[in-house]
Amino acid sequence: MIGYSAPDLSLLLSPGSIAVISANFETGHVGGRVLLNLQKSKYKGKVYPVHPRYDETFGMKTYPTLMSISNKVDTVVITLPLKSILPILADCVEKMVKFIVIPSIDCNESEAEKLHCRKILKAFSEESGIRVLGPDCPGLFNIGGSVGISCTSYYEPNRLQYGGISLISQGEGLGRTILDANDRGIGFNHWISTGDEADLEISDFINYLAYDSATKVIFVVVERLKDEWTFRYAAEAANKAGKPIIVLSINHSEHGADKRIHPIFFKELGVIQVHDLDELINVGWLFLKYANPQGNRIGIFSYSDGAASLLAEKCRGGNLLVPDITNETKYKIQGLLPDEVAPSNPINSKIHAHPDMNRVKTCLEQFSKDPNVDIVFVLFSFKVGIYTEMLARHTVEIAQRMNKPIIPLWTSLSGEREVAYEILVDSKLPFYTTSDACVKAVKHFTEYSMKRLVFKAEHPS
Repeated sequence: MIGYSAPDLSLLLSPGSIAVISANFETGHVGGRVLLNLQKSKYKGKVYPVHPRYDETFGMKTYPTLMSISNKVDTVVITLPLKSILPILADCVEKMVKFIVIPSIDCNESEAEKLHCRKILKAFSEESGIRVLGPDCPGLFNIGGSVGISCTSYYEPNRLQYGGISLISQGEGLGRTILDANDRGIGFNHWISTGDEADLEISDFINYLAYDSATKVIFVVVERLKDEWTFRYAAEAANKAGKPIIVLSINHSEHGADKRIHPIFFKELGVIQVHDLDELINVGWLFLKYANPQGNRIGIFSYSDGAASLLAEKCRGGNLLVPDITNETKYKIQGLLPDEVAPSNPINSKIHAHPDMNRVKTCLEQFSKDPNVDIVFVLFSFKVGIYTEMLARHTVEIAQRMNKPIIPLWTSLSGEREVAYEILVDSKLPFYTTSDACVKAVKHFTEYSMKRLVFKAEHPS
C-alpha cells in the first residue's frame, strides 16, 4: 500500500533492555506490577527502574532519570498520568529509544484530556520515529521469548503454554480469557494489547506476525479498526504467508451508533470472522493441530444410525460433503462389522455389539485412509462404558499418526463424564461437544484451506 511502511517490531517484542519509569514501585501499583511481571517472565535483558527518590527496588539499582542510565535502552515503559508523560518524551529522543509502552493506570482523566494526549503522542511518533504502544494498554507477552511487559494482576507465565497462536486484542479482559484456552492444549506465542492506539495499531502487529516463523495462526479481538487500508495491507501479507487471521469483532456502540466492521470487508480479505469466544478457539484449534486439510469431504464413523444421519445432514447444510467411500475400502472393511453390514459413509460400527474392539480399530483406520475422505468425524453419541473408552483410545492413537484430521465429537448429553471423555481431553486433540460447533469450525477450516490451495495453484513459487 502506497504511503504505509510496516514497522519492525523486533525490539518491542524482544527488547534487549527496558527502562520502567514510575511514581511508585510497590507491587500494588502499576509500576511495581510491571517490574514484578518482568521478573516472573524470567526476562533475560537489562531492566532499569527510574524514580527520583528510590535507590533500589526489586533488588535492582534505581536511576533518578532516564538520562542517568549510561547504557542503551530499547524500550521505555511509562506508568505515569498522561500529563506527566509528555515532559519525558524529549529524553526518549535524546536517549535514542526505539519504543515507548504506556500501560493502563488508575487516573481520573477526562476523555478530552485523553484525546489531546493521543494526538500529541501520534505527532511525536511521526516526528521522532519512536513508536508508541498505548496508551491504556495492558502490555504484551512474548511467551516464547520470556518477555512480559505488563501491568496486569495475577500474571502467571508458568501457566501459559507456548505454541503457534499469536493473539492481538485492544483490551485486556477477553485477551486473558482466550489465554486460558491453554488448558485445552492450545499454545500461544504472543499476546499484544494495543489499547487506545495513539500510534501502533492492530494492523502493524498482524503484518509483523505474518513474517514471524513461530506464529502459525493469528487471533484478533477488535472493537474498531483504526485504518481499514493498513488492515487490508496486513491481511494480504498474512494470506501470502499462509497465516489464517481469525477475527472476533466486538460491537462497539458510541452514542447509539453501531461501529461494527461489516462482514463483507473481512470476507473480501480472506479473514475468518467468528462471533463468540468458543468459535474463535474451536477454529484456531484445528489450524494449530492440522494446518490445512485437502478438502471438505467428511467421513462419519459412528455407532448410531440416527446420530450419524443427523450429523451428515448438518454437514451438508454447512456446505461440507459426505461422499461414499470407495469400493476398495468397502472390500477391506467388509466382514469387520457385526452381521457383515455393507459399509458406507456414514458408517455404523455397532461397538457395543462387537466382540473384538481391535477389529473396530482396524475398521476406523481403513475408513480414515479412504481417498474420498479428507476429514473424519468420530461420533460418540452416547456412553457405552468400556466400549466408548476403547474407541476413544483407538481414535486418539490413530489421529496422532494419521496424515488427515480425525476429529472426535462427543454429543452424549449425560452430565457424568466417563473415562472415554477424559481420554479425549487428555489427548489435547481438537474435539467438540455439539454438532453445530464442530460443523461450524470445520466449515471455516476447510473454506480457508481450499482457497489457499487455489491461491497456491495460481501463484506457484
